[in-house]
Amino acid sequence: MSALERFAAMTLLLVLLLLGAWFGVRHYGAQQRQAGYAAAVAERTARDLAAVVGRVQENAVLETKYDAINIRITEVKNEELAPVRARIAAERVRIGPAICGGPAAASKTEDAAGGDGADPAGRLVRADVDRDLRALKLQVEEALAAGRACQEWGRDHGFVP
Repeated sequence: MSALERFAAMTLLLVLLLLGAWFGVRHYGAQQRQAGYAAAVAERTARDLAAVVGRVQENAVLETKYDAINIRITEVKNEELAPVRARIAAERVRIGPAICGGPAAASKTEDAAGGDGADPAGRLVRADVDRDLRALKLQVEEALAAGRACQEWGRDHGFVP
């Protein structure tokens, strides 16, 4: 082999070694970059998981607190509504015949010995109207009682002046 051939072979070998080293360094750098990226993703995932677990625990504490508040407000509302419900159930609704469309029942007269006098014709509402009015009155009273119970809780805890 001549000196020129040896030089060409050595140059070719050197170029191949340099190309191999260059590809090796690039591959090693890519691996290091990918490992750093994977570590950053794992760290971020761990932080996110810790934050989610912490928030779930805070939510559980708040849910327990709010459940206790709701129970107390409901108790206050029900205590206030008990006499209202009894009064609404006991009262008869009386409205003029122009609103109700005529008498609900024919008037009956009783003798003077009876303690309960007959209801005058056209003054008692029909049964379905009476039922609906009672339900409406009860719904209004329940809504108002719930509002008052919430306001009382707010005053007790410094939210309402």
